[in-house]
Amino acid sequence: MRTRSRIMIVTAVIMVFIMLAGLKSSGIRDGSDLTINAAGVSGNAAVAGDMIETISKDETVYALLNEDGSVRSIYVVNHVKVPRDGLYVDFGDYEKIESLTEDIRPQVEGDRILWDLKASYGDFFYQGKLRGGELPWTFRIQYYLDGNRIEAGDLAGRSGRVEMELLAIPDESAQPYFRERFAMQIQVPVNLNRMTIVSAEGATQVIAGQTNTLTYTVLPGASASFRIVVDAHGFEMDSINIGISAVDFGNTLSAGIFGQGIEDLSQGLEDWVKGAESFRNGLVELSNGTGKLSSGLHELSSGSTELSKGLEGLAQGMRQLDASLESLSGGSGSIRDGLSEMALSGESILAGYQQLAQGIQADLPGEAEKAQLRMLAQYAAAPDSPYAQAGRLAQSLLDQIAGMEQLYQNLTALNAGLSQYTEGVSKLSEEYKGLDQGVSTLSQASRQLQQGVSGLEEGARQLSGGLSALVTGMDRMNENVKSLPGHAQELLDGGLAIKQGIDTALSGLTGRNGKEEKVLSFASPDKGVAHSVQFVLRTPAVKVPEKEKDSTPETAAKKSFWEKLIALFS
Repeated sequence: MRTRSRIMIVTAVIMVFIMLAGLKSSGIRDGSDLTINAAGVSGNAAVAGDMIETISKDETVYALLNEDGSVRSIYVVNHVKVPRDGLYVDFGDYEKIESLTEDIRPQVEGDRILWDLKASYGDFFYQGKLRGGELPWTFRIQYYLDGNRIEAGDLAGRSGRVEMELLAIPDESAQPYFRERFAMQIQVPVNLNRMTIVSAEGATQVIAGQTNTLTYTVLPGASASFRIVVDAHGFEMDSINIGISAVDFGNTLSAGIFGQGIEDLSQGLEDWVKGAESFRNGLVELSNGTGKLSSGLHELSSGSTELSKGLEGLAQGMRQLDASLESLSGGSGSIRDGLSEMALSGESILAGYQQLAQGIQADLPGEAEKAQLRMLAQYAAAPDSPYAQAGRLAQSLLDQIAGMEQLYQNLTALNAGLSQYTEGVSKLSEEYKGLDQGVSTLSQASRQLQQGVSGLEEGARQLSGGLSALVTGMDRMNENVKSLPGHAQELLDGGLAIKQGIDTALSGLTGRNGKEEKVLSFASPDKGVAHSVQFVLRTPAVKVPEKEKDSTPETAAKKSFWEKLIALFS
């Protein structure tokens, strides 16, 4: 059984190394391309200084955890490349130090460790057991059997519904370098011969033989809580393994489709900012145009007021004309008696009617003005348009102008008749009955014209009122539109802030602002020089105790490197 246990330990160690290698290929920083300057050391090269050279190393921190996740002991395995013979100094507060590859001992003074190394060693490994039991993270593992809290040791061999809760929390008092840059993978082996998984939310499951390995990933700086529920039949479980290494987001974020996505995001934000600028400029132009439209509507409203007053006077004149024609029709007898006198004054009457026709002609709008009214009248058929009311007023005004033009034509015809009347007054006297009928018809036409002018007067009044309301609304709209460019500028400023924030965040994740960061030694953050640091953590297996067996004492022999490494977890 001891041999089997050791084989399992070797397998677990190899799996952890494979896992770490996989993390490395996905963006774990191994530090091989970093240049570190400390006490005259650069990279793996050790430059002589006062006959003692500072060790530049790779650190692997092995921690044995208790069943509840608390720390039992911490060992640091240091890997050193030896370029030449000489004295090499390293630092760390160890209570026990042992060479793993050579049969040599160091000189230790406090946290100062001095080794006499040979170039022939090539790769030199030594381990040290730290005096303290602190990790940059706190772990807590709790077990429940059928809903009741139970210690891991008491759970071995039991059957029922088993729940395991695993909590990983960064230690705020630890070095920020480890808390903020290191990610972890937690591997929980489930023996399929003894357990059936009920739930393992968030886990990646890999089955090899009779073991289903549940893998959880915890990102740098994050806390994580995992819950695993199984139905156990004689519960046993191998050790939980935790691998922790520094993560290089730069390689991950800049690679493949994700890197292209980041570029597209940055370009998209830049395009959005340009679009927001164009939108703001368009709103400025809209504000200017709205101001001009408001001024034009003020002028149009003023003109419509004058038009209303003029049409009011015209309507009053038409009413007077209608009354006059009524009297003319009623007094046709007097006209008959006074035909001779009217013949003498015919030219004077003709001149008066010509002047009246000229006055009406002068009041009629020109073709350009009527064209503008026709353009405005087009909105009468669009009830949803803000200009619909103005369009209807324009159409009414066009109808009334047509009536005035008809009146002008009638007056022109009347003038022609008066001219003929003057010339043929003698004949008209004899044929007075026909003239009397004409006067009656003229009176009726005058009443109709008077009604048309009254309608035109009312339309002008409505147009004036509608334009007044339109001016009020346009002034309010103009004031609101004036504030839009300022709001658009706020939107643009917000977009710029978002873009700058994202660019800054991406720069921090991918490049740390272009600065290479020093790798801190876990054993001695202030003095040690490290290329890379990684953590390998392990809990005890939960096993049913075996009966003691007699064993033949083994002859003491020198342990190999791997035997010493395995002994860390024995």
